[in-house]
Parts: sequence; structure tokens; C-alpha cells
Amino acid sequence: MSLQLDDFLITGRTFEEYVAFFDLDAETMKNMRVLDCPSGASSFIAEAKRRGIAAQGCDMLYCYDRDALRVQGEKSIEKIYADTSWMADNNFAFYHSFERHKEHRIGALEAFCADYNTRDYWFAELPKLPYADNSFDLVLSSHLLFVYDDRLDLAFHEASITEMLRIGKEVRIFPLVDYKNSRVDEPYNLSPFAYQIAEKFGGEIVKVDFEFQKNGGYMMRIKR
Repeated sequence: MSLQLDDFLITGRTFEEYVAFFDLDAETMKNMRVLDCPSGASSFIAEAKRRGIAAQGCDMLYCYDRDALRVQGEKSIEKIYADTSWMADNNFAFYHSFERHKEHRIGALEAFCADYNTRDYWFAELPKLPYADNSFDLVLSSHLLFVYDDRLDLAFHEASITEMLRIGKEVRIFPLVDYKNSRVDEPYNLSPFAYQIAEKFGGEIVKVDFEFQKNGGYMMRIKR
């Protein structure tokens, strides 16, 4: 059975969050071609372009129009914050408060919808991407790989990263823990796939200045 738009929780992150997730420097990125994959309802593309950065996004959700994505994004935000018990063990140092966390989600959706267009936002479904070899200097991948290691197998991760490296010189992935942070108290608390991918692709696991999930403040950097 094929997935419908109502099957998705559509959320987005802001440019400031991406800077923290991926240890980015806005000035350096002005000389780079950047892809956000998958981009969801994030405002990274819109905000990056305003800063003079050549940024594009891709996602399997971009087969839908602006209005449909806005409606589902609003439904998703309402659902996520209807019960916030899941946030009890999280670190709000970056956001300062629950309210600011929600403001990032709302602001990201609004900016995304205002900017959404067929030139900068392409439909794509990993592990295949509709770009030529070496199209980008940097590919950012947020909240998909490793997060859903219970339903996306190692072969999917390997194929997706191989494809990202085909089109980009460098790939950065965040976070490296699953969405439940189920291994938080284990010595090797990251997704098992993270260690396997790091070994296979020569990836570097890097501590970043962002930790919402306990012991989850790491991203992976892979260079071709």
C-alpha cells in the first residue's frame, strides 16, 4: 500500500538549528553549493539563500503542492505538541524553553511555505537522487539516516550515502542516535549503523555544540 500525505509527520528545522547540528559557518558556505536531503519543511534553504548561499533541497514530499504541505505541517505540529511527555529527558540549552522549541517548528514551516518552488525544491526519493555527479560541495542530511534504523536497513543507509557522495564532495549527517534514543545508557550509544557506516566510508564522528537528546550531540562527516 502506497503512503499518503496524511501518513507523514512533516516537521522542519531552522537555519540556526542546522548551523548547530552540522557545525556550519555561514560565511564559508557562501562559496559552496549546498543540498539539504531530505529537506522536509525546513527553512534552511530559504534562510541560506537570503545569506547568499547557493542552496537547494530535495524530499519525497515535494510531489505535493504548497497548500497540502502547509496543512499537513500544521497538523503535524499540533500532534507533536499535544503531548510533550516525550521531551522530559531532553536538553533545552539551545532552545531555552519548550515554547522556543515550538517556535522554531512554526517559524520553519512558515518560511518554507513562503519559499517553496520547483526550482529550489526537487522531488527525490532516496536512495536515488536526480542530480548529476559533483553537483554539490556539501550535502546535509538531517533526521532520517540512523534515526529510523528499525525500519531503514543498513543496505538503504549504504546506498543513500553512496548516492550522496556521488553528487557531493562532503556529506554531513545528524543525529546519529535513533528517534527513541534507545541506547542512551550504553557505552556505544549511537545507532549500530553509525559505527558500520563510519568504518565503511571513512566517516568521522564529530562532537557538535548541540545536544537535545542525551548523549546525542554528534554528527558524521564523510568526504569523498
